[in-house]
Amino acid sequence: MDSPQPSPEKPEKKKPKGLAAVLAALAALAAKFKGLLLLLFHMPILFGSLSFLATLWLYGLTLGWRFGIILALVLLAHELGHVLAYRSYGLAVGAPVFLPFIGALTPGSKPATEEDGAYIALAGPLAGMGLAAAALAIGLATHDPFWMLAANISALLNLFNMAPVMPLDGGRIIQAVWPPIVLLALPIFLIVAVLAQLPILPIALIALFSIFWLAGSWRTALAATTDGIGISARIRVGLAYAGTLLGLLFIEARIHLPALATLHR
Repeated sequence: MDSPQPSPEKPEKKKPKGLAAVLAALAALAAKFKGLLLLLFHMPILFGSLSFLATLWLYGLTLGWRFGIILALVLLAHELGHVLAYRSYGLAVGAPVFLPFIGALTPGSKPATEEDGAYIALAGPLAGMGLAAAALAIGLATHDPFWMLAANISALLNLFNMAPVMPLDGGRIIQAVWPPIVLLALPIFLIVAVLAQLPILPIALIALFSIFWLAGSWRTALAATTDGIGISARIRVGLAYAGTLLGLLFIEARIHLPALATLHR
């Protein structure tokens, strides 16, 4: 009788190493919590609230709670401006979604006209300007540095959001005025930002981003048309853009007046 032959050993599966192991772990984690993620995406208010709290927590840990709280609230005010604008036009709008260290966005239905879309885009910076003006007034009345810092952050964040490049609000507004004008509006914006002595790092980032954006889309911008919006509407949008930009610059200048006065004493 032949002795039973031992069954051949199954070759051991090689375990992934390095980056492959990390990716495999992330894939397993995503699969495990797939149901929870789908639930969150189908509950926009809950998802938006959680993204805001996560942003607030991360900003507080990395930037300091004083600065982090102000920055998160400034972003919230900006996005709520968009929400109110969508609703004023009777459009469906979702809860704002916050992306730590990137920004935030507010999903909504497509406006009926280019002019409506421009005003919805402008509503965020307008809300930020209102918050900056209120904080500045309180800061000047109480001489409390907290309110001056809040005014400064709100004015700066919304100023740079007015840069006339996509996908910023300023880019969407300029698209409604006349797309090719971005080739003129962008250098003017950067020159004004430098003359207003705004922080050099955000200016450099906007300039660098704009160069890459224009390199890939300047032909599209020159060829784009605004057939759906009349000349009078373009003028109104352009004036609203310029007025908001000047308002934010005025607030930023007023914030730094006390500091300049102290230096010249």
